Amino acid sequence: MFLIPKTTLKSFDPERSCFVLNEFAGAEFSSAVEMLFAAKTVNNKKLSNGFIRHALDEYKHCFIFINIKNQIISEYKINNKELSFVPSHIYNKGYIYKDHFIFEKKKLNDFAIFIGANEEVAEKKLIAFSNHLKKHRTPAYEEIQNILKDEERHAKYSLEFAKRNNSLFSYKTKLIKEKTFSFFRHLYANSLNKFSFIFYPILIIVIILISFVAHFLKLKKNITDEDVMKNIKPNSIT
Repeated sequence: MFLIPKTTLKSFDPERSCFVLNEFAGAEFSSAVEMLFAAKTVNNKKLSNGFIRHALDEYKHCFIFINIKNQIISEYKINNKELSFVPSHIYNKGYIYKDHFIFEKKKLNDFAIFIGANEEVAEKKLIAFSNHLKKHRTPAYEEIQNILKDEERHAKYSLEFAKRNNSLFSYKTKLIKEKTFSFFRHLYANSLNKFSFIFYPILIIVIILISFVAHFLKLKKNITDEDVMKNIKPNSIT
């Protein structure tokens, strides 16, 4: 799981929980796609099979998250189209780049560190979210515990591969770098929602002010019959 949503919830909010589950599903689905590309590209049959097994795990996790989400939606009769899982949205949300796969831009050793670092970050966030669900959705909590075992295994074998193929100094440096990048990437993604409630009202006020000013502007008309914009009011341009 390469990009993980913010999971801090103070009290059980069914709709918000569904949103988080949907984002987890998107992250898992994206990871699966990246792994399939790596399996297709790598020139090593053993590694290719490993990437395929990893991808199958991620697809399985995706479907589990979607199933938990759908159960909550059904039970609480939530009607929100934004909670539908649409695979193509992984591009819009930045889970997968439109112009390249991560495996194309990283060497195999670096890709292993990237996987291990992000799996560890995902594991911590998923633990926090599952603990939130524990009191309210015990079956869901138990299903997520199985996902956590897979995530731990993914991180373990990825980092073990990286250790074998990097010097200790190089391994430690790259691991710190990936975890730092991951931290700021998630901080940025989460801040978009956090600050939207501040900037949206400001934007609305600015639009109202511009409309107010435009209403009192007296712009000269200089329109000929050949002017394609002759029917447009001058102040509408503002």
